[in-house]
Amino acid sequence: MNPTIDPRNDDAARRKAARRTALWVAVVAVAIYVIFITSGILSK
Repeated sequence: MNPTIDPRNDDAARRKAARRTALWVAVVAVAIYVIFITSGILSK
């Protein structure tokens, strides 16, 4: 017999995964921005 899957639990897991992915994308974007600004300052 297959266990029943609670759809609310699945939604919570998806939200958590989406939040984690968005956080990583934001971290990468900020890192690229900081590198760009730093390279502009240091190249003068």
